[in-house]
Amino acid sequence: MNYPGFGESTGPARLARIGPAAVTAFDELKRQTTGQPIVLFGASLGTAAALHVAAHRPVAGLILQNPPPLRQMILRQFGWWNLWLLAGPLSLQIPRNLDSIANSKAVHAPAIFLLAEKDEVVAPRYHRLVVDAYAGEKRVISLPGAYHNTPIEGAGLVDFHNALDWLLPKAKN
Repeated sequence: MNYPGFGESTGPARLARIGPAAVTAFDELKRQTTGQPIVLFGASLGTAAALHVAAHRPVAGLILQNPPPLRQMILRQFGWWNLWLLAGPLSLQIPRNLDSIANSKAVHAPAIFLLAEKDEVVAPRYHRLVVDAYAGEKRVISLPGAYHNTPIEGAGLVDFHNALDWLLPKAKN
């Protein structure tokens, strides 16, 4: 989906608009698929939107690539150098609906996590916070040597196909 204010969509780009827009897009997709199972995919910031949807709507499964826990990243990565005087208030401005840790704790659908080992945008230690909080059954695929936007290839692609074989039958039930 194209978030409001991003890409070619109109209006201001605001984090607060992402969660509600994702739910609206899901509801429309659900209406048009007449009961077919829906597996959500999100990469980077898109994982926060997918987790928000899955925490509030019944989904068949998720595929999440390099999930950022936005609040925790801001506090832990940037708080120390400004004594949390800037990072604290800034982290509180992240909309609750994009709290990947809280949403992960509420989601019980099966999920595949794709984690870039050398992610230069979202440090792998932050990916793990989301994975560890996730309440549902999960498969974690580490992508050795991969950066944030590296295509999935080689052994990682084989592992992903195997994980899809695990996820898709669960999604149909």
